[in-house]
Amino acid sequence: MRQLEEAGVIRGYRALIDPAAVGRSLRVFAGVRLMRHTRADVVAFESAVTRLPEVVHSHHITGNFDYLLQVEVADLPAYEDFHANQLASLPGVATVTSYVTMKTLSADTTA
Repeated sequence: MRQLEEAGVIRGYRALIDPAAVGRSLRVFAGVRLMRHTRADVVAFESAVTRLPEVVHSHHITGNFDYLLQVEVADLPAYEDFHANQLASLPGVATVTSYVTMKTLSADTTA
């Protein structure tokens, strides 16, 4: 383990938090499309989105969207408020398409 850590193979360790235990039982994936793709627009969006605590993961992707965000909030009204008052008003956002998670299947979570 120490050799893997020193070689940079193991980048760190993490704790798995139960989102419901911290008031974030609703997980939404939001596909975001930007209006323009200039470097300045991309930097402005990325800088703003990384400051939102509700956004757990943000991925710059190819395909129908420019970014795929994993958002965790308390419930649907909380997401509606987040979407209207924060996400949709980020710099350069043209559209947001939301996908509400009904169930998550993975090795490290049972929610």
